[in-house]
Amino acid sequence: MEQKKTLKDCMYDLFDDVPAYKMKDVPVVREVDFREMPWPGVHKNVYYWVVLENGYAVGMNENPSRGLSFPIVKIK
Repeated sequence: MEQKKTLKDCMYDLFDDVPAYKMKDVPVVREVDFREMPWPGVHKNVYYWVVLENGYAVGMNENPSRGLSFPIVKIK
């Protein structure tokens, strides 16, 4: 049986000092590319994001002026 990917498997750059790090072991339900579906949050530079089993989405925000961040949004 294949083990489900977790957030840390999909976002290997996840810093341990960000809120999303607390969800690092939560299984991923879906990986999303921005061309497939836009990020549901307010951040403008999220080109890759995942939907987690716990009902949250975590994005990889690649902001050129502020650097990398990992916003979290509750999925409805």
